[in-house]
Amino acid sequence: MSESTWGWAEARHLLSRAGFGGRPEEIQAVAAAGPARGVAMLFDGDTPALPRPTWFDGYVAMARRHRRGLSPEKRKELQRKNRQVIREFQISWIQHMIAAPDPASMLREKMTLFWHGHFATSVRKVKFPPLLFQQLSFLHENALGSFRDLLHGIARDPAMLRYLDGNQNRKGRPNENFARELMELFSLGPGNYSESDIKEAARAFTGWTSDPLHFRVRRRQHDYGRKTFLGHSGNLDGDDVIDIILEQPACAEFITRKLLRFFGFEHASAEVAASFAQLFRDQDYALRPLLQAIFSHPDFYAEDSRGNQIKSPLQLVVGTARTLNLQVSNGEFFLHMLALMGQVPYEPPNVKGWPGGRAWIDTSRLLTRFTFGELVGLGKIPSEVDPRSRRDRDKSMKPRRKMGGMRRPRLEFEPERLLTEEAAPESVIGRLEEVLLCEPLSREERAGLVQHFEANLGKMARTQALKAVVGEMMSLPAYQLG
Repeated sequence: MSESTWGWAEARHLLSRAGFGGRPEEIQAVAAAGPARGVAMLFDGDTPALPRPTWFDGYVAMARRHRRGLSPEKRKELQRKNRQVIREFQISWIQHMIAAPDPASMLREKMTLFWHGHFATSVRKVKFPPLLFQQLSFLHENALGSFRDLLHGIARDPAMLRYLDGNQNRKGRPNENFARELMELFSLGPGNYSESDIKEAARAFTGWTSDPLHFRVRRRQHDYGRKTFLGHSGNLDGDDVIDIILEQPACAEFITRKLLRFFGFEHASAEVAASFAQLFRDQDYALRPLLQAIFSHPDFYAEDSRGNQIKSPLQLVVGTARTLNLQVSNGEFFLHMLALMGQVPYEPPNVKGWPGGRAWIDTSRLLTRFTFGELVGLGKIPSEVDPRSRRDRDKSMKPRRKMGGMRRPRLEFEPERLLTEEAAPESVIGRLEEVLLCEPLSREERAGLVQHFEANLGKMARTQALKAVVGEMMSLPAYQLG
């Protein structure tokens, strides 16, 4: 990418793909820095760690006290507490993503979200919030580190051991769930291993378990016999299996392709994608060099690479809240909207995670997205809007309360922050278009927005008119793309 072709649009594209979208001052700073320095800003400085929840220690102690001998009433009370803590955990992560203070922090949050989808784990099976927080902290800490460390670490993660039945994997009775997903979903992709490799890998992971917060190897349950995996033979354990996987060229290729798709660069040529995969292998699976190469490649900014990625619900909600500095009086609002759009943290549809792409925009979900924009512009939830209560797929967990059953949240932001000066209606719409949209408005759309803004200026205060037109712009199909 050259200095001469670098500007606001390129900086906005970078922050949208590498993060959740930039605030006006961030876009301007990255644009002014130039391409090399602009990309480097994504890797500068320390980013805030995930704060340890106030409920963590007390919840663990309570769960240990009540592990056995609960009366039906106490069991219901514990389940109610569990649902409450899970909601708090989900909301706190969403708010942490929104609060990312700079582009570097935003990239770490975006990569944490990538690994959460890659190593999908569901609260519906794990059901123990401390394990979920431990896993999220591990992914957050290693989000930009080494895929080698991530793969070894996730194999020891107590939440993953519970989710993929690693705790039930014993000598003489191997459970193949984790071994299968390790290769199919986490590292190699289909077609790069055999059923025999799955069986032998499962034997290598026997005895790997947790107690429940810490990883343990129960040696009496581990199979110390000879195993043959991907052409390697010996007394292999789980670490040996992972190291052998990482030796396969297919591993770097699989992860690289998945990252390119996540960042909306799946149309990269075969030669470019292969060069990225080779770099990934040469750097022993270090993520920073790979990401820097992706974000620095001229084709990443080509016209056919822009405005063609449907925002995930989390990208849409977090990006909107962060760009607008949106203040929401009740974080449950985020969960309700995300549930209706189809993406709540730690509630993936299955072990494959969320499919993404056009799956995000069936008729019902698309209408919810448009409604979300309208509600942000309105600044409150009107009484006639009552999102359906969401039911967890796990029947042991009760449905969430309706929005109407709690205090309706207020949504506040200062639209003037998006503008450079108090300008004429045409200039206001042009500026909002630059900040909020990755594609230019059509002539008809622009004229309609100007007309509505002018009409609202005659009926309400300028700030309210600005909020209304922001909400209207966020309800356009173009706002669903990044």
